[in-house]
Amino acid sequence: MFNFNVFLAALGISGGQIISIGPQNAFVLRQGIGRSHVLPIIAVCIIADILLITSGVLGMGKVIASVPGFLTTVTWLGAAFLLWLAFKAFRSAVRPGAMSLAGGVERDRKRAIRTILMVTLLNPYVWLDTVVLIGGVSTVYGEEAMLSFLLGSLAASVLWFCSIGFFAGKLAPLFQKESSWRVLDVVIGVVMLLTASLLVWNYGLR
Repeated sequence: MFNFNVFLAALGISGGQIISIGPQNAFVLRQGIGRSHVLPIIAVCIIADILLITSGVLGMGKVIASVPGFLTTVTWLGAAFLLWLAFKAFRSAVRPGAMSLAGGVERDRKRAIRTILMVTLLNPYVWLDTVVLIGGVSTVYGEEAMLSFLLGSLAASVLWFCSIGFFAGKLAPLFQKESSWRVLDVVIGVVMLLTASLLVWNYGLR
């Protein structure tokens, strides 16, 4: 049965993970601004997330959920990791790093696809965030809410990559300003804090 509250929770958890600015998002943004091979690039990102998140939620999640004390452990570890992400986001807001969105646009389709595959699959944080963290946290909500959690996680991926891929060109002037990156990092930090707090309140204090 579809659980809208779990769907929203997964949307927030996964969205917070995906939105964090890294090499994958930087490449998608740059290609989006340059309007070069945007569709195949975001397709690769979304398909990769579908495979990784699904394997975590339906595969690894089931296996590790059977370990005694796992739910409590993953709740606190997940909350700690979310707090670490919040700290990094707030630190970036205080000291935002320069991110060049001009230049470096890949015009060759094969090289563009090869590059996005590399920054996606060779980045260990992608595996940790999707298979381990998202897959592990999904077990906290129980098997009856598994589909709702999976749909929420995948919706976050689709919404994010479609947004930055197709609307990056319009956002380019805004994100040339340091203050825009500062605001984005603050929003990410707040989302991570709220998600960690709700996770501990609902499942870590049982």
